[in-house]
Amino acid sequence: MKVDRHTALAQKALRLKKAWLVGAALFGAGDRLGAAELTIPNYASWNNKRLKLHIDDLEKDFGQIAKNILLHWRKASLSSVIRWLSEQFDAWHKSGRQIYSLGRVYEVEAAIGPLMHRRAIDCPPYAEVLLQGFHGSAIRHPEYHLASDLALLYNLFLDACAIMDEAERQQQFHTSESSQSLGRSVILACFNLLESFVSGLATAWLMERQHDESALVDKVRDTLNDKRLSLRKRLLAITPLISGNQTALDESSSPIGPLFNECKQRRDSFVHCEPGPNPTQWGYIKEERFHDVSLAAVQKTVDLTCETISLVWKAVHGREKPSWLRPREDNGRFSRVDVTLRYADVTTSEGMK
Repeated sequence: MKVDRHTALAQKALRLKKAWLVGAALFGAGDRLGAAELTIPNYASWNNKRLKLHIDDLEKDFGQIAKNILLHWRKASLSSVIRWLSEQFDAWHKSGRQIYSLGRVYEVEAAIGPLMHRRAIDCPPYAEVLLQGFHGSAIRHPEYHLASDLALLYNLFLDACAIMDEAERQQQFHTSESSQSLGRSVILACFNLLESFVSGLATAWLMERQHDESALVDKVRDTLNDKRLSLRKRLLAITPLISGNQTALDESSSPIGPLFNECKQRRDSFVHCEPGPNPTQWGYIKEERFHDVSLAAVQKTVDLTCETISLVWKAVHGREKPSWLRPREDNGRFSRVDVTLRYADVTTSEGMK
């Protein structure tokens, strides 16, 4: 059905405005937008001249936004990008939420092109592109959050150890239960991150080869989905398959060897706890490993986890480490963690400290 000139202009202005708003949200222009910019006018009530001027302004403004949210903005793709983004606005508005997922990276980039995020961070194809109101967009995936868990927990563990050391220097009694709890949580966080890391590497590699029916793709997929394989076996199998480097990892030397022996034994003792003095079929006593969460043991697990991730990342991507793995300071703490522990002298109802 053919629409008249005025209706066509009003519809075009509406699509542009919706796309402009999603673009502004992706860019994070919230602090610069007033009520007028955030409001969608009743374009049907405007005359053609006003609509044409407004459309020209919106297209120019959108071009500036597009240069900031897309790596390779081409004006020739304006109509298709506008159409897709305006549809996303409708879905976002219908959700009633400020925080909204536009879709997976591979879906979003297939529709509008490579995202500018790639200049600063890793954007695995399975990650979500998340709108955060008009305060900028995020690339959300499990490894980022699990690495954040590790950074926070490890720094808090170091705080707890420092509090205990200070109490000892002042010859005050202070329980080690807090540091033990955090130590166990840190070791679990290490292996949670490793699990997601290995699965993420294979998933990203497979998603980038969705139309490839080679034997190699089948082998990577089968390895990823084989629930009988341990984390160590999947890591050792998947890394050479997707990197093409058959000697990238040595399972007997550091960091792989000690990480998946002594350190993994502690993790298994937490997850599959077996109280008592009886040794396992592998010759170690789980209860002993359960209680061995000293500063040295936890530090070793964190160091080896970070070294393993960096080693594999370099083999696969040719870079030192993923952007989501927080940098560490000279004292071993992770940077960009803004929560710390302090000692609170709390007396319980039973009068015990």
